[in-house]
Amino acid sequence: MRPTPPPTLAFVTLGCPKNTVDAEKMLGLMVQAGFRTVGDAGEADVAVINTCAFLQSAVRESKQAIAGLVRFRREGRLRGLIVAGCLAQRAGESLLEEFPEVDAVLGTGQWAEVARVATHVLRGTGERTVRTEYPGGALDALTPRAISTPRHLAYLKISEGCDHRCTFCIIPRLRGDQRSRPIDDLVAEAERLAAIGVRELNLIGQDTTGYGTDLPGGPTLADLLEALDRVEGLRWIRVQYTYPRLWSERLIAVWAGARRVVPYVDMPLQHIAPGMLRQMARGMTAGDTRALVRRIRRGIPGVSFRTNFIVGFPGETEDDFEELCRYVEEEPFDHLVVFGYEREPETPSFAMTPRVPIAVRRRRRARLLALQERLARARLARRIGETVDVMIDGPAGRGQYAARTAGSAFEVDGAVVVEGENLSPGDVVSVRIMGAAAYDLFARVEVPFGPTLHTVKGMMT
Repeated sequence: MRPTPPPTLAFVTLGCPKNTVDAEKMLGLMVQAGFRTVGDAGEADVAVINTCAFLQSAVRESKQAIAGLVRFRREGRLRGLIVAGCLAQRAGESLLEEFPEVDAVLGTGQWAEVARVATHVLRGTGERTVRTEYPGGALDALTPRAISTPRHLAYLKISEGCDHRCTFCIIPRLRGDQRSRPIDDLVAEAERLAAIGVRELNLIGQDTTGYGTDLPGGPTLADLLEALDRVEGLRWIRVQYTYPRLWSERLIAVWAGARRVVPYVDMPLQHIAPGMLRQMARGMTAGDTRALVRRIRRGIPGVSFRTNFIVGFPGETEDDFEELCRYVEEEPFDHLVVFGYEREPETPSFAMTPRVPIAVRRRRRARLLALQERLARARLARRIGETVDVMIDGPAGRGQYAARTAGSAFEVDGAVVVEGENLSPGDVVSVRIMGAAAYDLFARVEVPFGPTLHTVKGMMT
């Protein structure tokens, strides 16, 4: 008798790197339970979609992706469909009403139940499941993890949830309050990642500067960085999603002095006009915000800055917007993301007035992005002729490679296109910058480099 083949699984992930880690944990559990992954949802027995719902635009994208999988379910090519993640947490049982083909809905805190629920769905009982009792995310250090990023880099989720209550943000409702992992757990996972070939470690959380505030003894992000900086094998450690209010002078000093922590600061400021910061409940004045950015620039030599701004927030005047534009010119940022405000139900800003017309929001966003493009183009043009170190991310065709300086994060910031030969992901090479565009640089290998040890990356337990 031939053995029964393992059930097949298609896994779809939307949203941010924090969602990516949750998906890697869920996928690890499913592989451990005997599921075999396939790339085509039409060839799978069960599909899991890990959704995003941070903004209404993300909600729409998630629902469109669900609808795409529903088609396979209707055709009988899928035996089961599970919706997980932030949209599941936000919409809950209503997803079953909107999508009768969905078999189970698992909120952000129920990620560890995915293999059990998938097995139950495949039994064909017809019973539909909704589990959204508590918000959360994957923080368990012992759960197997199927790494989905390129083998030379990985995300390390240091915390989950957020204690801040910005008036535009639904994250605390979707993810809960701040919960941090102990330093020993994080160091142990970093060592396992380094052992399987990871060279760049990206620290993530809803509020990474809030790390440790909930733990016994109150360890801080500075303490964690000092511990991770001692992990052999890592080349770059990057910190993302820092909240401005909890930066300290010690954190700046540790950041600057660490061997592996790159001079890159990702700090969403959201606005600079005093009235807007109050309306958004950011917890810092405009003067404090400006002073913090200056202190970080002084304290971390060569720092690259990434930030977000929201335009068109309720009550934003033309004067507020002009002040924001002046600030971007006075304090230029290397990487800038601009959101046009979206009204989010279940947030305080939803009811705020006066509302800025959608056409005005779009115009302001376009203008600020155009300003940033002009500034960025001029700034990068001044770098032509420099020699810098870059990390290779992979081939880009025709003898070229996609790479990044330490001042750019994977997939979200500008890249460096490198001319060279026999380069591999994770190699750090010296290049000379030969050209520049609005956001990208063009370079060629400048200095020969020695062999790099590579290991095959896969399941981490």
